[in-house]
Amino acid sequence: MSEKFPAQAYKDNVLSDCFADAQRYFLDHYLDVDRAHAVMLAEQEIITSEELNTILAAIEGLDIEHMRSAEYDGSVEDLFYYIQREITAGCGDADVSGKLHTARSRNDIDVTIYRLYLRQQTLELIEAANKLRQVFLKLAAQHHESLMPAYTHTQPAQPTTVAHYLLAMAENTSRDIRRLQRAYDNMNRCPLGACAITTTGFPIDRFRVAELLGFDGPSRNSYASIASVDYFTELLGANSALLINIGKFAQEFLLMAMMEFDVIRLPDGYVQASSIMPQKRNPVAIEHVRAIASKALGQTLGVLTSVHNTPFGDINDVEDDLQPLNYSAIRDSIRAVSLLGHALGAAEFNLELLRERSEANFITVTELADTIVRRDKLPFSKAHAIVAECVKRSSEADGKVTNEILQQAAETKVGRKLSLTDDELANAMSAENFVAIRTIYGGPAPTETRKALDEQLELEAADSAWLTKRRQNLERARLALENEVGQAIRVNSGESLK
Repeated sequence: MSEKFPAQAYKDNVLSDCFADAQRYFLDHYLDVDRAHAVMLAEQEIITSEELNTILAAIEGLDIEHMRSAEYDGSVEDLFYYIQREITAGCGDADVSGKLHTARSRNDIDVTIYRLYLRQQTLELIEAANKLRQVFLKLAAQHHESLMPAYTHTQPAQPTTVAHYLLAMAENTSRDIRRLQRAYDNMNRCPLGACAITTTGFPIDRFRVAELLGFDGPSRNSYASIASVDYFTELLGANSALLINIGKFAQEFLLMAMMEFDVIRLPDGYVQASSIMPQKRNPVAIEHVRAIASKALGQTLGVLTSVHNTPFGDINDVEDDLQPLNYSAIRDSIRAVSLLGHALGAAEFNLELLRERSEANFITVTELADTIVRRDKLPFSKAHAIVAECVKRSSEADGKVTNEILQQAAETKVGRKLSLTDDELANAMSAENFVAIRTIYGGPAPTETRKALDEQLELEAADSAWLTKRRQNLERARLALENEVGQAIRVNSGESLK
């Protein structure tokens, strides 16, 4: 004899886990969808006001905390049916409660509740990224003249400033925020009314339901409403770019915190002592940033791999088992971004050592070559060869570039001496001069980084306003839905509308 649905193995390995996930993530959203759909059905005269009152009173009378903690017993397939059973019990009339499911399907309900949960997380991630950018900008404002070495291929390259360095990270983060915003706006369309995949013959108002749930409007094509997964893959793509940036930032600061570099110091609240080595100050906060970001990226890529080549339609591959991995990935992204912002905001730069290294290892000699081009009208290729020879000779001497060594290098490479004076050579080798004359758009000169900072501050203000507006929209919708429910119950209970 075959087992009755659900088979024990199916219950143990699929339904019980999915039920628990739905309790955790979707219970409140299921009920909001029920409320909004019921209000719309009554407004469209698909159900009566009395039926609306009965349904809403049953919803408001549910023991939510009990439902949230209930053990899955297999008596219903999933949380949707569990909720409908409880609503039916509250209505006392299965015919009335059954009308709540008019002109809808689990298909459009599911993709709606997935978006309802994910959009809130997206706003939290945008807020965390914005706060991290605020840390970058606050620090940059303090360090327009603070010299430091820039690195290419992990080797000292040229002098720059701490402001220039941090503004680079701020710009990356600004682009990450823009990508996340676009993902949010594309996600914030309501699939309700698509039903199974082709809408319904009932005269429903999809715009009204979207409004009550805080969406910017309904999704356009009903087939795409059910079949498309780019409402979350776009977010995950943006999240991947953010996480790669976060990982690179974390790696930078971990290197800077090494004793061999010793140019950034985390306060005690963000370091951990060794159980055996008393001298250790382990920068564990930033290590955790890197680890959590890697975990989040792994989950993100796992989701993208899982949905690749799945059918374009309603399919379990992109639903109950997969959705929690989306939420875990975004949660870990929020953790990594937030932790980096807090740790970096509390850190201190070793400005004296950074300045010293901005003139060490010959990293100013690009400007020496440029000066030779300007002063002696040589092609850069020859100036480069002279300076390279000069560096080689200086390294073999006492490590200092002198005019005598420079002239010897020039005679070796071009057969004549240069016209540079000692003062001109000293100026060409100065890290401060190196930075100050690089006033080109995007350069490290303080005049330029101040302009760049102002631009980033404008972006930050606009993005903060964007975030505030989106949250206000959601709060207005929540209050409007509460008001519609309360009003419907009061009216049909014969109470005054004071």
